[in-house]
Amino acid sequence: MNLKKRWKADREALKKLSGREKWLFVWDYYKIPLIALCCVIFLTAITLLTGAGREEVALYAVFVNSDRNLEEPDSTQLDALAERAGIPMEGRTVDVTANLTLGQNLNEAYDAQTVQVLGALFGISDLDLFAADQAVFERYAQQDAFADLSVLIDRELLAGADLYTYTVEGKTVTGGIVLHSGSALHEAGYYHGDVIVGAAVNAENLEEAVAMLRQLLAEAQNG
Repeated sequence: MNLKKRWKADREALKKLSGREKWLFVWDYYKIPLIALCCVIFLTAITLLTGAGREEVALYAVFVNSDRNLEEPDSTQLDALAERAGIPMEGRTVDVTANLTLGQNLNEAYDAQTVQVLGALFGISDLDLFAADQAVFERYAQQDAFADLSVLIDRELLAGADLYTYTVEGKTVTGGIVLHSGSALHEAGYYHGDVIVGAAVNAENLEEAVAMLRQLLAEAQNG
């Protein structure tokens, strides 16, 4: 029996039934498509709700050993920094991960987990801008994890800045910028002491990360 004949027969059968019997008839014959329809509606609603208002990520920032335990950082200040850097930010945001610590908890298991997470982030290019205290930054500098800013940023802007350099295979790499109190990262509440920030060498959004570093340098020089 084709669908047209099936619907006609069902309509005739429904006419002969009372209220509750009609619902039982519909459920017995159409429960599978009804369940499927409900699932489709549910999944569609979930997709719309989770996607509503979601902003596109302009770049991924990872801040290790931040001071977020002292105060809740204001991530919107990084969005503002990105705007000042000339990065188009309409409908976009800086995605910040600032809950990782390394070498602070005297917990080898936790540190091992952090090392695994960072290794994955550096490896899959899911990390663009990286900031940490000197000990942690040096750990990844030894693995040549950072882009050489000397070839990405104008010499005039680098001149006079407090830079972090390291040597790998006989080559000197300008891997980071040392930020002091007053920088956008400090004003946002992520750090209070000196911190080094750099761009991951495998960054997916390297151009945006370097633009952020340029802006940090410019603001540091302008005081």
